[in-house]
Amino acid sequence: MKKISFLFLAVLTLCFSCKHTDKKSDNSSGSDSLALAPAPDNYYLQYEGTIGDQPAVMHVVKFGNTYDVNYTLNNEGQTIDLLFQKDSLLKNDSLSFIEFAPRALQDDSAGTDAALHLLIRTDGITGFKFGSKTERVQFRPTEGGSAFVPVGYIDSIRITGFKKDTPTAFTSLVLLEPGKATDTWFTGLLKKNILGAQTTDTASLQTALTQFGRSFIENFRDDIDTMKAAGNEDEAPFSMMHYDQQISSNLIYNNNGYAILSVGNYAYTGGAHGMYGQTMLCLDMQQQKELALSDVLHIDSATLQPILEQHLRTRYKIAQNKPLTDILFDERLALTDNFYFTPKGIGFIYQPYEVAAYAFGLIDIWVPYTELRPYLQTAFIQRMGI
Repeated sequence: MKKISFLFLAVLTLCFSCKHTDKKSDNSSGSDSLALAPAPDNYYLQYEGTIGDQPAVMHVVKFGNTYDVNYTLNNEGQTIDLLFQKDSLLKNDSLSFIEFAPRALQDDSAGTDAALHLLIRTDGITGFKFGSKTERVQFRPTEGGSAFVPVGYIDSIRITGFKKDTPTAFTSLVLLEPGKATDTWFTGLLKKNILGAQTTDTASLQTALTQFGRSFIENFRDDIDTMKAAGNEDEAPFSMMHYDQQISSNLIYNNNGYAILSVGNYAYTGGAHGMYGQTMLCLDMQQQKELALSDVLHIDSATLQPILEQHLRTRYKIAQNKPLTDILFDERLALTDNFYFTPKGIGFIYQPYEVAAYAFGLIDIWVPYTELRPYLQTAFIQRMGI
């Protein structure tokens, strides 16, 4: 799951776009544009293996030169995202990742996030995790779960002719869709929930992503033209002249006929900071439908709310005698339908500004099944083997 790491990714991709030398496509505007074709080795794979002596499942999405990786320890059940260090080719072609965890869950005494050096191949993953101790990482691909393929669009533009700066815009859009052509219901959900397409839209996901990315670039071009027309192009702050748009996706669970897709987004179009978020799509691949929370839990809001509030206190270290407004806007935590699940529990995600200030980032509340057992739907228990 991608959280505030999107802000770091924004910086990395901005550097990428500024370094790129693009071919001219519109001499009248003094701009350069490049659309990168998908590499032949784009793939999604699920792996099973160990980190140290702990069994784990790892999900990898490779698209071009980028990687989206997460893992879940089998005995804990909470997903850990890995932030890819783009220019980090190490010995033996290993890649460098930083383990990203919510600040409230980190050991303050550790000081830094754990790093992983991984050699990723379709036939396996090897490497090491460096944290409080060094642990060996070993994974092999598993045939369990549904097949998915990454679909993406990458584009960048540079506007020349400015005295102090060269405005740039970068868009990177990668979504997973099922490998079966019959799973059009899934593609429709992605286009509607992530790209805002109309329900009657019949375009392919590739076409929809291309249109979405090109629209962002064209909006940037229009904004620059407006700035020029106003005659203040040389007075704008450097940061406001560099737009960035990202959508990335990976599965955090893919088994028992369920697929939990985590979709992260980040956009900067001027202003004090960019906006980011995370949408969780819980899919029943057997029934070909998106799951509602009622498909997993039979529980009323009056019962669920205090459970979430207690876990909010635990996760974000809010003492029982302190008000929730130490973090939240209100004293009570509103419920959300942005949820996910793994073999060990259910998580609930709130976007920045939804219930708390931007500085607190995404609010992620995790509740283990051990506390929800009386409320789990029987069919869900049977399918998950809980």
